[in-house]
Amino acid sequence: MALGVWLHMRERHEHPHTHDALDHTHRHRHDAHHQHEHDFAWNGEEPHSHPHHHAPITHTHRHFPDIHHRYGH
Repeated sequence: MALGVWLHMRERHEHPHTHDALDHTHRHRHDAHHQHEHDFAWNGEEPHSHPHHHAPITHTHRHFPDIHHRYGH
């Protein structure tokens, strides 16, 4: 089992990919996938959690399967 976890965590690759529009809540930092304004007083603390919207975007960067990268290749 440990080998499987290790292999999963080492899986990183890069290719152009598209993210559909998405509304959800989770802890995040303002990175390439989290470029949004806040409609509330925000103290600049990261990571933080609140409902937010992701506009559709196509881009390329190194990634591994996570909440924003769930698609077939």
